[in-house]
Amino acid sequence: MSGWDYDDAGKFGSEKAAEDFAKANNVDPSDFRTRRNGESVELEIRRSALDGRTLRDGGEGRRDGWN
Repeated sequence: MSGWDYDDAGKFGSEKAAEDFAKANNVDPSDFRTRRNGESVELEIRRSALDGRTLRDGGEGRRDGWN
């Protein structure tokens, strides 16, 4: 059985900042995951949850810019 496909949504300064970003974009908590990578936190969102929509960036603790 294969897993879900996730897209990178950026690097943040904390888990809370990453979760706040996901929630601000109306992403259900079951559709995203975070992973600590050194001093930053990487946010990944399930591809099917995005459904082609663009995420709003209000600068919620993001450590990297949009690609």
